[in-house]
Amino acid sequence: MPIYEYECNKCGAVFEIILLKDGNPPPCPTCGSHRTRKLIAAPAIHIKEDHATARIEKRVKDYLKDGKVSDAVRFADKAASMVKSDQVKRIADKLHEKTDKIRKSI
Repeated sequence: MPIYEYECNKCGAVFEIILLKDGNPPPCPTCGSHRTRKLIAAPAIHIKEDHATARIEKRVKDYLKDGKVSDAVRFADKAASMVKSDQVKRIADKLHEKTDKIRKSI
């Protein structure tokens, strides 16, 4: 079932709703108005964590091999926010620990 994002024309609230089919606009959950419009949004993508974690770890290592530490940290942070996995979070945390130690020693 697709998730659609709507905005209320009356109160300005933005909300998401799961609809079986694209029919009449749903009422606003905040004010109850039926004057809502569907927003254009990027599709939600779900990546299985077991495959994603290995690819994330490889990409972080590639950045580090190339000496692009800040790119590795930025990528790991973004990956940790998108893929809810303890292992991905640990990769990002470990990078932060190491970069903090390097910054303190300089």
